Amino acid sequence: MEVKERKKGRRRAGKRSRRIWTAVFVFAVLAVILAAVLLLRPKPYAPKVERETEPEKVETLSVPTEPETMTQTEPETEAKPEPEMIPSMKELYDKNSDIAGWIKIEGTAIDYPVMYTPQDGEYYLFRTFEKEEDPAKQGCLFIDEHCQIAPRSTNLLVHGHNMKNGSMFRALLGYKDEDFYKKHPLIQYTTLYEEEIYEIIAVFRSEIFRQDEDVFKYYHFFNAQTKEEFDEYVENCKALERYPTGITAEYGDELLTLSTCDYYTENGRLVVVARKQKILE
Repeated sequence: MEVKERKKGRRRAGKRSRRIWTAVFVFAVLAVILAAVLLLRPKPYAPKVERETEPEKVETLSVPTEPETMTQTEPETEAKPEPEMIPSMKELYDKNSDIAGWIKIEGTAIDYPVMYTPQDGEYYLFRTFEKEEDPAKQGCLFIDEHCQIAPRSTNLLVHGHNMKNGSMFRALLGYKDEDFYKKHPLIQYTTLYEEEIYEIIAVFRSEIFRQDEDVFKYYHFFNAQTKEEFDEYVENCKALERYPTGITAEYGDELLTLSTCDYYTENGRLVVVARKQKILE
């Protein structure tokens, strides 16, 4: 009986052992299968996230290192070349760079260079074109030091001596006669770069007044900042004119004023005011 019981016990133990190993085997197989499934299963799609810093880096690399400098230099390369001087004026300029223009009035002795020395307004009062002391004391025609030629001021005031020998601005005295004006209504003024024609709008007498006198002083008008200032100057000139010319000036016109001594009174002056001729379109 004991032998039979021991055999039965061994058989029961063997069955339990086989069941355990079978369970272990099955679990191992399932684990392998599960691992394979996890490995072979496709990964879920994850959208690409673009960082904000990436586009900035790309832009920085793609733009030239000095964009502002390049932009500023472009207009310089496209700038228009400097205008060429009129050959006759360039010849004079090469001899004396103080020359600003040339005045001529047909049928008169007025046919002279015009000098400009803003650092010393009366430098050519008694000097020749060659910058030498003039023994005849006739000097040169010269633009008032308070004017500007580049950029041009509204009014160019040109001074010149009234010489007894008929030179310089002596011929301006003829404009006291209306018939003389009608024969010589135009003034030719040639700058370094342009030939200009001016129409006389007024001829009048004036004088150099004391500083404290509250009167119209034509020699104080150079650049009109407003239309009112320009109109006031023209109205004062027209109010003093010796005879009507039928011509006036409007704000925006360029003026040329010629001034010389007139001895009807102490410090007397004869003044001729002209406007640049308008180009008809």
